[in-house]
Amino acid sequence: MPPRAERAGRRLVVRAIVLAGVTLVALPAYLALDPAWRPAAVQLACGALVAIAAMRARRRVRDALDGAPPSSFDASAPAAAEPEIDARFLALRDDLSAGARSRRYFDVMLWPRLRQLSRDDLPRPPARQYLRWRGPSLAQLAALVARIESGR
Repeated sequence: MPPRAERAGRRLVVRAIVLAGVTLVALPAYLALDPAWRPAAVQLACGALVAIAAMRARRRVRDALDGAPPSSFDASAPAAAEPEIDARFLALRDDLSAGARSRRYFDVMLWPRLRQLSRDDLPRPPARQYLRWRGPSLAQLAALVARIESGR
């Protein structure tokens, strides 16, 4: 590939030849036109030149922007870091929700743990009247946990 300066010189020569050819074609065409149509022909030619210049300018700006690094304002916001929750808390939360859903889970898994945590004898929460297969409600479990925390 030839050096950049040599390519620029070739482009300049080619453009000069094309401009001379367009002028040699446009001048006789302009003179052959009816004098009433000559201003419209000049306006049309100038409009075409402005359109070509605008397309070239737009292409150069687009190429310059494509090569530039993206703005920090255009980047999406970083995802918020999820708070780290202790695995023991998550396990206890899961135990409480499972204990409220299943009476068997409450009786076998959760109730022995709650009794172990309490200093005194905890009263066992009554079974639900209509939904005997379900464990105690979350309100009853919250009362049990509050009683264990207070040490009563």
